[in-house]
Amino acid sequence: MRLFFVWCIFIVIIPCPLGASVVPRFQDNHIPISELIRFAQNEQLIVLHPHQELLLPIGNGKKKKFDVRFVTTISLIDAPIQRVRSVITDFINYHEFMPQTESSKLISQTKDHVVHDVKLSVKVPLIHIGFRFTLDYFMAPNGDITWSRVKGDIQGNVGRYELIAVSPNRTMLILTYWAELQGIGFLMRLLLRMQPDLALAIPISSGSLIVDAIKKRSEMTSKTLSYPKNLPWHPNIPLMTNAKLPVETLQLLSRIGTLIFVHPPQWIRSTDNPPVAIRFVTAAARMQGPLKAVKPLVTTFSRYPEFMYQVKYAKQQMTYDGMLVDWRLGFGFAIFRFNLDFMLDYEWKSNTILTYHCKSGDIEKSYGAWEWIRLSDNQTMTFFTTAVPIDANVPFILQFTRMVPNSQVVMGASSTVVTIEKMTPWVESQVLEAMNLYQ
Repeated sequence: MRLFFVWCIFIVIIPCPLGASVVPRFQDNHIPISELIRFAQNEQLIVLHPHQELLLPIGNGKKKKFDVRFVTTISLIDAPIQRVRSVITDFINYHEFMPQTESSKLISQTKDHVVHDVKLSVKVPLIHIGFRFTLDYFMAPNGDITWSRVKGDIQGNVGRYELIAVSPNRTMLILTYWAELQGIGFLMRLLLRMQPDLALAIPISSGSLIVDAIKKRSEMTSKTLSYPKNLPWHPNIPLMTNAKLPVETLQLLSRIGTLIFVHPPQWIRSTDNPPVAIRFVTAAARMQGPLKAVKPLVTTFSRYPEFMYQVKYAKQQMTYDGMLVDWRLGFGFAIFRFNLDFMLDYEWKSNTILTYHCKSGDIEKSYGAWEWIRLSDNQTMTFFTTAVPIDANVPFILQFTRMVPNSQVVMGASSTVVTIEKMTPWVESQVLEAMNLYQ
């Protein structure tokens, strides 16, 4: 009995970072690694967790309650696990490869802890935001690397890296984190107030950028920009239903949160400008309702103003193989407000695949697809994929978005995630209302 109490005391006093335990460990969901490999084989798999209120450490032994929404980014890296770990823990050189990092300084280091100070500089339209913070990293016995805030401009900042050796020369990297944006300063609060959707898009894009930076550094990828020969005029729209993703794993992942896929970049021709890079983003959510009820609601675009304030109107007319939809979207960005007018040409490729491209308007190049997978008699997985490359031909005010780091992922996430998350409760309420009418 005495040994038992000694063991309990030992467990309690093992040094671990405050706040590390609140960051969910993705492997605890017990999704087979072989299945995750299928989902992250050619793109980044991102999971946007639901909101929750948590007490997080803010330094000096203090805690504060935050409305937290964790983001998990999963990617496969063609490098040994020790190589990936050495890149993540190369704190002193973060300014060489981590996005927007101006300087990085090692404050202290022990066997299990590293205290690291970072200064970041982020340029967004008409605004230059600089901030710094200090984090305490903990090298956990299970191989995870967790962190929590010590001090700085960001009041809440916690995260976790998980590394899994898929093979001797391949590693799965899982990053789960949350950072409080409002505390960065007045300019960031102004930006988020004028464009609330960025509160979702920025964490998604930031996680994607961090994982991509670690991947490039680990694989020692060349930075030389080269274009493939014989570029096409239009990209290949990545269709999720063609990937034959396992339904059981889709259900498991969708229970964790909204699913996002960041696809590899493609290059297409441009008439008067250099080749254009296009990066598709897909968001997916499980909707309560049968496929035959969900799909017509999703494709009734004229009703989108009912749940999306950005949509001023969507006028649709049927064609022999789909529909034409005349869209007007209203946006606010920093001190500017503007409308985007464009027409999308939708075409049914099958009973569950509806692709589109831009036919005319302010956005010259816009491509995407809506897809559906039947999960059960009363559950439907809905996918929304889009890419909106911003080239020299778009309206002047929209060209400012090119200044945003990882702009295509930011815009793709803003479009797909916001649409899917606002649409889901609306669709489910409409399905329930229709069911009640027929009872």
